[in-house]
Amino acid sequence: MEVIKSYSISITAPKELIEEYFKLKKTVLDEVFKHARYSKSGKVHLKFDKNKRKELRDKLLKNWRFAKHYVDSAINSVIGLVKGWISLYNRGKAKSKPEITKKTVYVKTTLFSVKNGKIKITIEPKKRYLEINLTKFNYLPKDYDSIGGLILMENKLIITFKKKAELIKPRDYASFDVNLTNITGFVNRRIVRFDLKELYHIHRVYEEKRKRIQKLAKTKPKTAKRLMEKYSKRERNRATDIMHKITTTIARELASTKCGAILENLKNIKDRILNGSKDLNRKLSKWNCRMFQFMLEYKLKWFGLPVKYVNPANSSKTCPLCSGRLSAYEGRLIMCKNCGLIQDRDVIAVLYLRM
Repeated sequence: MEVIKSYSISITAPKELIEEYFKLKKTVLDEVFKHARYSKSGKVHLKFDKNKRKELRDKLLKNWRFAKHYVDSAINSVIGLVKGWISLYNRGKAKSKPEITKKTVYVKTTLFSVKNGKIKITIEPKKRYLEINLTKFNYLPKDYDSIGGLILMENKLIITFKKKAELIKPRDYASFDVNLTNITGFVNRRIVRFDLKELYHIHRVYEEKRKRIQKLAKTKPKTAKRLMEKYSKRERNRATDIMHKITTTIARELASTKCGAILENLKNIKDRILNGSKDLNRKLSKWNCRMFQFMLEYKLKWFGLPVKYVNPANSSKTCPLCSGRLSAYEGRLIMCKNCGLIQDRDVIAVLYLRM
């Protein structure tokens, strides 16, 4: 099993490559969309075979002074973008056509080499290179097998580390339940909690900021768009940072005791429970359950530890001791009518998942 981890490091990238690649992707998007066909039923299909791809590649290479593989990566990424959009559009989940908005360059493995802890990226063949010493960044993993594709930006480089990991048989399993204001876990036969009140507060603060920006959009749409992107990115970065710290702490503890993890199967949970209520939509937008699960899973797999997903149905309604029916008791406490157990609903949930 191959496991992947991505890390970001600060660098100064060649601006002309960033700008030219950005223009290149926009051109590719326009050309590829010329081959999108709409059927009578309203579905979209892309007819872009290898011959048309070669014609486009040859056309783009005429005035291209950087390495040829950048053209290939631009074409590949745009085709993937268009196919993803078509899939969403045909399911009624996308309307407006995709746009190239981010100035990022995908650097294929054929465009760089790694030697003695240094990455050497080809900018112009036999003329210009970008060299980065990875040993200067202490937080990067040392136990990796190879480095995959890179994402180059104006002020940072995202590096993908790959490792072949064999899943081991865990000594035990820990279970976790993610809520708006906390993560409750049953780890090493004890209940643990991780406070998410700071994260919830962050979402509330930025929700108010977005409301004010939306009012500004009526008179200053460009300013509102810029501010919305700025604060949305800031909110996302702060939420990601908190979740990274929590999942890293959990993963290291489970790795030290060789424990796997049991999580609720929450795939497409928002699609299943949304009912058109604005209050519910706002509440769900502050729930980072899938982010937590995604981060914890790949971090545990890096250590060779398995993650199991179980059906969350009735996890807070079934007694973990006697399987009796639980009912509301007081506040967040619930009581089993059969055996008389009284416990916090989050604790009941993780015990039930573990059982």
